[in-house]
Amino acid sequence: MRKRSNRMPLVLPLSHSVLLSMAVALAGCSEKKEAATSASGNTATAQAPRPPEELFASLKCRGCHGEGAMFAPALVNARSKPDETVAMWILDAQKVRPGTGMPSYADLMSTQEALSLARWIKAGNPAAPAATP
Repeated sequence: MRKRSNRMPLVLPLSHSVLLSMAVALAGCSEKKEAATSASGNTATAQAPRPPEELFASLKCRGCHGEGAMFAPALVNARSKPDETVAMWILDAQKVRPGTGMPSYADLMSTQEALSLARWIKAGNPAAPAATP
């Protein structure tokens, strides 16, 4: 007869940074990803990180999240969340909330760029355009 263990299962609360680290680890080794990226022509991780303003413009985020756009309030809501949570959402919103309309940007930017963009958004950006007289 097997002896029953009196041990409780180990359950630890996972911080957002741990979750982000796990997501990055599950995505694969960064060195392999950089090599594959360079070979495939996608330069998101093979070059220096792009500034968040450039990412916001080049990925056409303003179409959904710009002033007056349907999902502009989502950026305001994101400002109260941890950087890592916002970055995880930017990289792959489907993993955070399956069925959401937000596309994945994991193949278009690095984790470092996603964190930078998350911090930029949390700092109150994009700033509303200046009113014209």
